[in-house]
Amino acid sequence: MKYLQSLVNRNVFQSVRKLSLTVSAWLCTIGGLVADVLQPIAPFAFYLFLISLSLLVVLSIIYAIGKKEILGALILAGISCAATGVFTLMQQGKTSEEIGILAATVPGIEALQSQLGIIDKKLDDLKEDTETIKASTARIESQSEAVLQSIEAIQEGINNDDGIIGSPRSPEDYYHNARIHELSGDYAAARRAYLEYFKSDLPQIDPHLRFISFLKVQEGTAGARETYNELTARSSSPVPAYTRLLLLNPDRRKEELKSYFDQNPEFAPAAYHMSLEFSESRLGSQTLSDKREELFYLKAFQEADENGGLLRYLIDQELATEWRTDAQERRTAIENGFSSTVLENPVSISWMAHNAGWNGNIQISEPALDILWNVKGQSGPTSTGDSGYNNPSTGKPAPRAFFSLPKSQPDSTIEIRYLDSNSVERGPYEFQFTAQKESDDGNRRILEMTSTSWVLLRDYEGSTLLYFTQLLTYRGALEKIEYGINTDTPDQSFPFPSWNKPGLADVDGSFPIYQTVPNETEYVTVQLTYRNGEKSPITKFYRN
Repeated sequence: MKYLQSLVNRNVFQSVRKLSLTVSAWLCTIGGLVADVLQPIAPFAFYLFLISLSLLVVLSIIYAIGKKEILGALILAGISCAATGVFTLMQQGKTSEEIGILAATVPGIEALQSQLGIIDKKLDDLKEDTETIKASTARIESQSEAVLQSIEAIQEGINNDDGIIGSPRSPEDYYHNARIHELSGDYAAARRAYLEYFKSDLPQIDPHLRFISFLKVQEGTAGARETYNELTARSSSPVPAYTRLLLLNPDRRKEELKSYFDQNPEFAPAAYHMSLEFSESRLGSQTLSDKREELFYLKAFQEADENGGLLRYLIDQELATEWRTDAQERRTAIENGFSSTVLENPVSISWMAHNAGWNGNIQISEPALDILWNVKGQSGPTSTGDSGYNNPSTGKPAPRAFFSLPKSQPDSTIEIRYLDSNSVERGPYEFQFTAQKESDDGNRRILEMTSTSWVLLRDYEGSTLLYFTQLLTYRGALEKIEYGINTDTPDQSFPFPSWNKPGLADVDGSFPIYQTVPNETEYVTVQLTYRNGEKSPITKFYRN
């Protein structure tokens, strides 16, 4: 029964369609005949042909892109175009072009035109109507061209005014639209486009980074975390799992990112984001430890990038350029500001011997809130105490930068710790204390710092004496003392007893401390040979 009803409906539809086509054909034919009769006034058939052709083109394109409901109008435009086109072609002869094809071929039509006054009608209003028709036809043609251009733009999927892809087909298209909507302030449309992109579960990370930044602006970090987790809960891609780490609180974020990097060192974005955790822009002020960590992850990022661990996770190549430039600039700044030795060991000690023992002078390459020291295995860390003035870098009291050891201190290991500007304890850093070596090194440093007073020329009871008192006091560092009289090259040696004990050497009168030189001596030159065989520069001393 249903089949018979469907068959009847189909037959009725076909009958109606045939009737419509017949009526349309007759109407267009009659219209063409009327236009031909009115040919002496103006080429109405040609005008109708242009209008029908324009409509046919426009309606065909619209029908082709899916507007099936305009089929009837399309058929009517086609029939009209065909009918008026035939009349236009037939009017190409000289006579038929002036009076129409019917008047030229059918007797009596020309007479009818004359009786109706069509041929001789020259009224101003008829001329104005004709000009109006011409102008209207021109406007229709212009509008048709604009419609065609608009339809072409729709087919291409691009609206050139705002950059939106009208018919997105790929995940990249949705991401493009999301960025455009976001920049234009249409956040609802941006969110919809982002969600359409996420359906693809692609491994690229930058759309997720853009989206969480977008959510932070809209909802704050807590709201962004909740929304993003909810929207990506069913994703099978590993990217959302990583991106969620970036929304954690700072302490946990650093911990989780480090764990992720340790397991995926080839994933360049993880190394880059870890470097940011220790950067000046994130922390405000950095300790040396922060710089050391930042440098480590910057190097890891660049290595992963070189091995292809960056570009395959990004859609936007500009972001890759941005990260690479930032990473190189930060790495250069750290490496130019600090040597690798300082970054690994920011503490050094120099020793100074005195009559009661030793002073250990501590140098730290960053501001410290406190310094602690101890002899390894003998006691716990002890603070050096306050220096009595504030450190302008921290705004807090600066610690005293030295400590003392007794003269009888045996060779041992000294441990140094310090609190950095974040109150984090760094160290211990170990230093070997060897009394004899430190004494020799300390004596040498003093001699190098006091090179202008090694010797003294003095007149005494008619004689000229050359005193070596300064050199003999620190002779524990010396192997030989050479001098020259009025010569630029020392050619004589001054003998002295060796000193193999730590600290300052005794100068007790048991051996000579001066040499008598000619009264005409104008200057002397001196050169020292240290215990390790190295020689000092030749130094000249003039008579006062």
